[in-house]
Amino acid sequence: MENTFELEITDVAFGGNGLGRKDGFVYFVPGTLPGELILAEETSRKKNFGTARLVEILRSSQNRIPPVCPLACSPCKNNKSAPGCHRCPGCSYQHVKYEEEILIKNRHLENFISHNLKIDPATVTDTPVPSPSNSNYRNKIVLHFSGTKLGYFAEDNTSVIDVENCPIAKNEINAGLSEVRKDLKKFSHASELTLRYTEKNGVQHWIDNRASTGTLEEETAFGTLEVPRKGFFQINLKCADLLAAEAVGIIKGLKVESLVDLYCGCGFFSMAACGSGIPGVYAADSDSESVSSAIINAARLGFEKSCRFYAKSAEAFLADNTKKIGRDDSVLLLDPPRGGVSPKLRNLLIASGFRKLIYISCAPDTMARDMKLFCECGYVLKKARLFDMFPRTSHFETIAYLEK
Repeated sequence: MENTFELEITDVAFGGNGLGRKDGFVYFVPGTLPGELILAEETSRKKNFGTARLVEILRSSQNRIPPVCPLACSPCKNNKSAPGCHRCPGCSYQHVKYEEEILIKNRHLENFISHNLKIDPATVTDTPVPSPSNSNYRNKIVLHFSGTKLGYFAEDNTSVIDVENCPIAKNEINAGLSEVRKDLKKFSHASELTLRYTEKNGVQHWIDNRASTGTLEEETAFGTLEVPRKGFFQINLKCADLLAAEAVGIIKGLKVESLVDLYCGCGFFSMAACGSGIPGVYAADSDSESVSSAIINAARLGFEKSCRFYAKSAEAFLADNTKKIGRDDSVLLLDPPRGGVSPKLRNLLIASGFRKLIYISCAPDTMARDMKLFCECGYVLKKARLFDMFPRTSHFETIAYLEK
């Protein structure tokens, strides 16, 4: 076949693409695994690397399994259309045994720590925690309309891949999606569909982020929490409960008197900490609806005297309250968005005097960047652990503890 070449895959890069070299030139190939020999076709080339599509597997890895999703990456020997146009880019690991996926992701975490902090990751990383379920775990999905199609964006982030069923979404969400798809014409004016599920409220859906006001209820390991319909909440509740238990274990081991919880949302980590006996919590979030729910959650669970919630950005809260909180007997917990901590917040944190810092993140690259700056200012990474909050995708959650 013209324009194809044999390529041996030697590694998996962060993001899930297999990596191989042809005459010393690096190629990234979706849907491939270390040890595999493939027939590849170049799809793009830059100065230092290229991308290629998987045409045929000549020698398969023992860790390869058949993808459960028909939209997962597979050999496209007869596909002459645009690269990746029929592949859903959301799941990078549908083709690999789950045990191996965990090992691959943990290597990525270790590489970020080694590269950014210049320490042996084996001295600080704990055994990675897999998700209790690696399918049908997502309690929320967002799909896009395009003509008669309803699905996820393709790799070009513009065209839409039609999705009838998503194997990582809750079964109830897939049932709700099936109902919506029976009459797509009534959504002709819409561009986006959100489906959200809780055990108490069932499946809810809304278009173009226009959720009506109101709240949902989530059953966590430490109590029922109210969540704004459009508010942030963990998408894999069973794994989130394990993560909360890990955070509580760290906090209790420090024997502190208070927790400062930034980006607190509806109070997920705050409530877990209070339930374990932490005497006081100071928490902040810029989303006022989430803070209102956090206040209600504290009252419902009997923690209203222990918790103080502030509808403020993390930056504004620290600037206004650092001197009011005992920093030697407190631990500060960060759970920022994927972009990580802002330069302003980093500077406030470094100047604040807090000696104990828990950092939770779904983006190990920006987390490692932030931790590098913290460590350059006197903090030391004591512990880091992977929680696979997002099985089959390239993403995962990390909890880290740093100390001055």
